[in-house]
Amino acid sequence: MNKNYLWFPILISISACDQKPSENPIDQKAVDALVQQSLNKMVDIQGGSFMMGDFGPLVGEKLPLTGNDDDKDLHKVTLSDFAMGKYKVTYKEYDEYSVITHSKKITPLELWIKDYPRLRNPDMPAVTTWQQAKDYCQWLGEKSGKKIDLPTEAQWEYAARNRGQNVAFATNNGEYKLGVNIATNDQKVTFSGIYGFSFTVGKFPATPLGLYDMAGNGVDWMNDWYAEDYYAKSPEFNPQGPDKGQYKVIRGYLGGGGPFTNHTVYRQFVKPDPTDKETGIAPIYNFRCVENK
Repeated sequence: MNKNYLWFPILISISACDQKPSENPIDQKAVDALVQQSLNKMVDIQGGSFMMGDFGPLVGEKLPLTGNDDDKDLHKVTLSDFAMGKYKVTYKEYDEYSVITHSKKITPLELWIKDYPRLRNPDMPAVTTWQQAKDYCQWLGEKSGKKIDLPTEAQWEYAARNRGQNVAFATNNGEYKLGVNIATNDQKVTFSGIYGFSFTVGKFPATPLGLYDMAGNGVDWMNDWYAEDYYAKSPEFNPQGPDKGQYKVIRGYLGGGGPFTNHTVYRQFVKPDPTDKETGIAPIYNFRCVENK
């Protein structure tokens, strides 16, 4: 009798623990909606082979497209099929993710937003560190059961060049036309309140593959570490970049340099967390995700 009496409160305690509600319950409907919305915005891209790097000496006047040294080793790359987000991930999507995962909403633009509040427009590309961007894409992969991550540098260039063609600018027609397929400074002010930085997504025509803002609207984080000599030793099949490094590759338009830094082959790099102690992150570091088939 005494033994039964001693066990009774223990059983009650265990039962109470089992029925305790989660402190941070997951809103599965919200998860499903964001995941499906993201998958619906993916553009299927058939893999293939191309010569990656500055193809300028092969066409036209046989002149390099960029003044960089790190893109001059033309090398064959063969990619498997993949899908890429047609738009950069927006603040609206990233904020929904932040609520779902009970994480702090990203506010790296606090000092910028004070003077230029439209930089936090829901349809603006979300400004993040490299790790924040990678976490978001991998979360989509986890919830969808698909292999989703940041794009590799090779995937981005292949897509920007319309499956590896000799395309200089990732616009609707491969040309650089201010005010038509690339924003002028005045248009940037209209879109976001400030010139020289990112603006709301999808304002100009898509590339022939259906991708928006691959040129002229900020840069995309790449999955790859950066190495100046990587092209000289890159494997042919699905290159992933160096195993380690100090900087991450970024592709797109960082600002300055006019058309020259908008070329599809132009390589750039930055620290994975480019946060400045005084000004935060410049409103230019954006991202889109890919699904690896």
